[in-house]
Amino acid sequence: MISVQPSDSLLDRSRYTEQISQFMWNGNAKIITGIRRCGKSSVMRMIADSIGDDCNVIYVNMEYSENYGLRGWKELLQHVNDRIDPNGKNILFIDEVQDTQHWELAIRDLIAKRKCDIFLTGSNSNLLSSEYSTYLGGRFNSIHMLPLSYSECRSFSKKYMKDGDRTTVFERFVRVGGFPILWRNKTNTSSSMQTVRDIVDVSVSNDIENRYQIKNRSLLKDLLRCVASFIGNYVSANNLFNTLKASGTRVSKDTVYEYLGYLESANILIRANVFDIRGKKVLTSRYKYYLTDLGIKHMLLGYRPEDTPGHMENIIFTELLGRGYDVYVGDSDGKEVDIIAERNGHRLYVQACMQLDSEDAMKREFGNLETIDDNFPKYVVLMDAGIYEGTSDKGIICCGLKEFLETETFGQNVR
Repeated sequence: MISVQPSDSLLDRSRYTEQISQFMWNGNAKIITGIRRCGKSSVMRMIADSIGDDCNVIYVNMEYSENYGLRGWKELLQHVNDRIDPNGKNILFIDEVQDTQHWELAIRDLIAKRKCDIFLTGSNSNLLSSEYSTYLGGRFNSIHMLPLSYSECRSFSKKYMKDGDRTTVFERFVRVGGFPILWRNKTNTSSSMQTVRDIVDVSVSNDIENRYQIKNRSLLKDLLRCVASFIGNYVSANNLFNTLKASGTRVSKDTVYEYLGYLESANILIRANVFDIRGKKVLTSRYKYYLTDLGIKHMLLGYRPEDTPGHMENIIFTELLGRGYDVYVGDSDGKEVDIIAERNGHRLYVQACMQLDSEDAMKREFGNLETIDDNFPKYVVLMDAGIYEGTSDKGIICCGLKEFLETETFGQNVR
């Protein structure tokens, strides 16, 4: 049995381990994707440690220098076959599998011959593309991981820094984001932003530049900064092109489209399409972009308090994604609903705003939700609800952002 890091030094991220555990030994490959340093390897090691001594664990991290010789699929397949116990149960873990060319050929062979249960991680979302699905014959289960949620940050802070104060953790979460490395050791904001910068630089280098052979790194970063400045607003490749062009950047519209796709594939950006509530359909002509982690925006542009409504949307959007919802921007007869989330036939609506400081703000935030004629839960989420916390006579729940993020069962009144 190949040893892996003991899980007693790691904090269980049950949001993902419970989801993954239901797929164990089902004959499919389990593919865990997410931005670099979001915790994929740690979750995989926890699963490996939970297996027990009666199972032969084969663990391969493609980022280790000793495994550089496995970057061809035949070499990888031979490496695994040499370590298979023919008389026992075998389980295979491969970190950053996209670093092996045509990895899907090796995995297809292992699935077909039922030699082991298979777990893979990758930083590139294209691991789940239709092309790979075809190669694997649909024999995979996908799990998308994100950096830490606010609640997970509280757990990490309690374990590693002995400080779980909800207000302190919340304020730090909003300022630096949720990459796990930032919550294992207390660092100041400047050091935290440098860590986030390093993570993004590695993602850009390994998952975009090297993979797609792009030549203009500075343009890619200019585009990422431009998108980050639009968080919370509708955006298109056309207006991004115009913004870059106005700043003196030489770029074509085709390149903007292409580079946006690369940033999505590296799990740095997430696209949110519009859901037409009355028509009950997804529209692809309008959309917003959110960042996988809000700390990336602050690293690129600095912390800008005037952007707080967009920050709130980004946090709520990724929180709901992490809980397994499909998340959209909403349109209710031409009125914008910040976020619509659906899961297993259940839906919820969210309006996010800094504060209700005028009658017009009250009418706008509550009024947009009141036009929706169904019984699914509806929320107005404020940075700090204060005296507004409670439920309106139309059944709309008004709460603070902390309370919303801490509410495990949506559709019930928050604390």
